[in-house]
Amino acid sequence: MLTKKFPYKEDYFQVFYHMDCLEHQAFVDHPERPQRLAYVLKACEEINQSCSVSFQQAPAAKLRDLSLVHSKDYLRSFESCVLSGKSQFMSVDNYICDATIEAILAAVGQSFALAESLCAGRSGFALIRPPGHHAGKAKAEGFCFANNVALAAEKIREEVSGAKILIVDFDVHHGNGTDALYHEDPNTFYFSLHGNPEHIYPHSGYEDERGQGEGLGSVSNKPLPNGCSGTEWFACLQRNLSEICENFAFDYLLVSAGYDAHKDDPFSIMKVEDADYLRATEYLYKLAEQHCDGKIGFFLEGGYSLEVLSRLIPGSIELLADLTSQQA
Repeated sequence: MLTKKFPYKEDYFQVFYHMDCLEHQAFVDHPERPQRLAYVLKACEEINQSCSVSFQQAPAAKLRDLSLVHSKDYLRSFESCVLSGKSQFMSVDNYICDATIEAILAAVGQSFALAESLCAGRSGFALIRPPGHHAGKAKAEGFCFANNVALAAEKIREEVSGAKILIVDFDVHHGNGTDALYHEDPNTFYFSLHGNPEHIYPHSGYEDERGQGEGLGSVSNKPLPNGCSGTEWFACLQRNLSEICENFAFDYLLVSAGYDAHKDDPFSIMKVEDADYLRATEYLYKLAEQHCDGKIGFFLEGGYSLEVLSRLIPGSIELLADLTSQQA
């Protein structure tokens, strides 16, 4: 837990976290391990207390709340699997333990809190695990069980009927769960910047995957080549979002923030650096200012270098807090 107390003010940049997210664990060397979040929270202790940021622990969600996105049969099967003491659910990548449900509900609770904060006109970051963008309506895979960003989107729509939402996913892996959930929805635009599907999990997200039915054209997948530089990565992000924003008016901007395209990440096949991520973070914030009154929320997805996460995420929070204070 953060021992340093940051003052709460409504106009500060809001950061949501919950200690139960640390309880989901498997074997020591598994890449999606509690230290990913623990190191980040420890590093956040070094953020200057005068920074315009508020850290909060929101209540956990209830399992039934996940039916905003996930099927009831899927949720019943998941709960039964955990309670029976099994070690995996639906995929060898998706290990489970006695505390997995508590960790997931804590993560969803922070996602809901951030959604509600966005509805109130604020911006923020949900520091959560396990990640969510590979989780579909009735599918767990890629370390993901509950699709946090989609649950936040639907929580927003509970508050603001018909809200139009842009989801930007810069994790090195294609967010196939989010893509599938919204590929027929004309009110949600999903943009993903990721590695070459031929060489990286989940082997989806080709450029010709653009949505279906009424949602045709509301999905944009941009796979990048192996060894892509941070300059190329950012240029692709900027070029495509500039075009998207010309054609899709949105009320909220949600970011699936994965840091595994970093050159030092064990999963990376790209060469993105700290400065590139910070540049992208600032660009996205200013995009939100221009198009949706600054209502932007970041949701932690992948990123498996503890050193990168503990350096880059607090730096991003400081940057976002500074940008927020400039607008106050």
